[in-house]
Amino acid sequence: MYATDTKALFIADGSTTGGVPATVPASILNAYNGVSQDINALATDNLVDWTIQSPAWGTDITHDTGSDPHKITFATAGTYELTCTVAVDATASTPTRWNGIMRFKVNNATEIGPQGKGGYIRETGGQDETSLHITTFAYTFSAADYIWVKIDREATTTDAVDTTARACVIYIKRIA
Repeated sequence: MYATDTKALFIADGSTTGGVPATVPASILNAYNGVSQDINALATDNLVDWTIQSPAWGTDITHDTGSDPHKITFATAGTYELTCTVAVDATASTPTRWNGIMRFKVNNATEIGPQGKGGYIRETGGQDETSLHITTFAYTFSAADYIWVKIDREATTTDAVDTTARACVIYIKRIA
């Protein structure tokens, strides 16, 4: 079966409704943060490091977990599907108030896609962890474009807030 809306080809296997995909996407990057990271160092542009890849295949998306672990580059022009979740927790023993917002930033210039909001922490009320989510969206990149996931916060907050190790994930798939 050929799906005219997604341009995907499916082959019947005798049991799966609609068949199974005939091919896998050209490239996929699924990356995590391996350790906690201070995400409150700056009022703006805290960049999330992605230090574990699993799975990652293809040549359209490049990422180095050692040097520039926050930077993901698109080697091939095309349309890609992106989504991201970043979990944070308060690390200070004193009351913390933190209100984060997450964005994708292209070429250190343009913010794209929806924003991840709602990451409010008020440790005095017992809520000392939260997460930010960017729902799945598609974006067309040029060859050599790169992205960062950046976290901003209220400028007056100085309490320590860290990402939660292995609870932050970015997923990117080439779709066209």
